[in-house]
Amino acid sequence: MQIFRTYVRKMYFRSFFFFIFMLIALVIYSIAFNLFDNTDCQRYNHTEALNGGAKSFGSKDFIITVCGAGVSNSLFNGDGMERVRLTIFDNQGELLARRYYKVFWDGQPGHEPLKVSENSIIYQDDKEQKDYLITMPPTRLEWIRARLPL
Repeated sequence: MQIFRTYVRKMYFRSFFFFIFMLIALVIYSIAFNLFDNTDCQRYNHTEALNGGAKSFGSKDFIITVCGAGVSNSLFNGDGMERVRLTIFDNQGELLARRYYKVFWDGQPGHEPLKVSENSIIYQDDKEQKDYLITMPPTRLEWIRARLPL
């Protein structure tokens, strides 16, 4: 019986250290992702062009910003598209939702601006040629997702 307890203790000991290792790796990845985020809201502010700004949903006010990083035309992984960051803040400035997607500015008829309805925001990812939806107000899952490097 003593041998079985020692085996079980060792087994859980290894999984505990694996869990701690994965948690530390996620924290380091998150810090690195947030430090090296190359969106520049001073030079590439697309809030007006893509129908962002102050919006009201129901009785709550939100601020929607769209910032880019410039068009990627590098030799190896350039695709002629700009990676933009869509962020949604409440009226106190707390981050509620964050999404990244690609915009192709030179296409015909051009990139679609944000579509704002009474309870959602729809944005178009030009790389995947797909529309995505964010419910308004953003859910608690969106709040968590905005803080993770996804």
